[in-house]
Amino acid sequence: MTLKMQVILQSGGRGSRLGKLSKNKPKCFLNLNGKPIFHYQYENLKKFNLHKNLLIIVNKDHYTYFENFFKRKKYKAKIVKETPGLGSGGSLIKNLKLLEKKFILIYCDIFFKVDFKKFIERFYNQNKIFTHITNHKNDSDLIKINDDNSILKIIKKNRGNDELTKISMSGIYFFNKKIINLKKMKKNFNLTDLIIYNLKKHKFYSYFSNEVFSDFGTVDRFNNLKKNINKKNKKIAFIFDRDGTIISERNYVNSKKKIILYKNFLKFLNYIKEKNVILICITNQPGIAKGFLKIDKLDKIHEYLNILINKKTKQFFDKFYFCPHYPVSGFKGEIKKYKIYCQCRKPKSGMFKKAIIDFDLLNCKVYNIGNSLTDIVAGQKARLKNNILISNVDKTIFNKRYGYYETNYQNLSNLIK
Repeated sequence: MTLKMQVILQSGGRGSRLGKLSKNKPKCFLNLNGKPIFHYQYENLKKFNLHKNLLIIVNKDHYTYFENFFKRKKYKAKIVKETPGLGSGGSLIKNLKLLEKKFILIYCDIFFKVDFKKFIERFYNQNKIFTHITNHKNDSDLIKINDDNSILKIIKKNRGNDELTKISMSGIYFFNKKIINLKKMKKNFNLTDLIIYNLKKHKFYSYFSNEVFSDFGTVDRFNNLKKNINKKNKKIAFIFDRDGTIISERNYVNSKKKIILYKNFLKFLNYIKEKNVILICITNQPGIAKGFLKIDKLDKIHEYLNILINKKTKQFFDKFYFCPHYPVSGFKGEIKKYKIYCQCRKPKSGMFKKAIIDFDLLNCKVYNIGNSLTDIVAGQKARLKNNILISNVDKTIFNKRYGYYETNYQNLSNLIK
């Protein structure tokens, strides 16, 4: 597999958060199963032929570690010494002449096993950021995304955690050189500031992934990496239907005042809160086509629904997907452009397939949970294996003929492994 791309590795920090572990050595040369972490980073790049054009920006005191690593390598990296203090953004500006028109940028204090072919091909030639669900939200740069996965907003680390997102930047980027504006930026600044400045002029996309990734920038995180390096635990994702599954459908919900959350749903969220799960809601909303509800009003309903859920469980949905279509005509004030036969309205699987791509769900164990066979069939069409019908049955039943479970919320936890 041949990928032609400049890769920039940044290792310019002092590693102070790791204390004695990284004293007088770069963080990426900490020992992991008898080899430096940098060995694993390099091998992952080599797998995709990205090891031939490396630019490494390194703390001048750590230069010899990288120099020695490449002594016996066929392809030598260009290693640039740097005095700490410029910041990740200032470092790029200082070395602007060495940057090619397009490049991959990677921080060296992360452990990863990434399919770089997929990373480069998705949102081809667009600025993009490798993102994931973080388990240390307060110490991460978080993002909020638009429906097309472009980045809407960046919330810098240590700025409070009132924003309902746990999608975090990871330290792997694809950039076009033109985003680096010398005139507007100071000499010492971090990369997040550079991206925030450019959000007004350039699109940046979130490349969300559940591939192997670990930030080992603190002692606890490094110890956790050592402990779990050989484990192959898949992340867990839940796809919930909305009406009749998480909120009451007795009244048509066209305002936040009509939201009635099911208590047993909230109890279930409290049960799974320590699992660091991905939560997705997929719902048919034909009221939009019928003219009963506008999309901006629906967005506000979902925003408020998330606030209610978070207050009671500290959880929230990572994204709401909705189908606005309804093909049957005859409603006063109906919206003609939404009166179509589409591929997203359940039991069609369009919304599920989009969620699978957006959240890399093929690398997850996914549970599809709804209150009707429409929800189940849509999940099955998207080739999801764990489809669960929520009802008032007293015990869990497996329907062999149609291949789904039927249970209630009290017993649902027994199906989650």
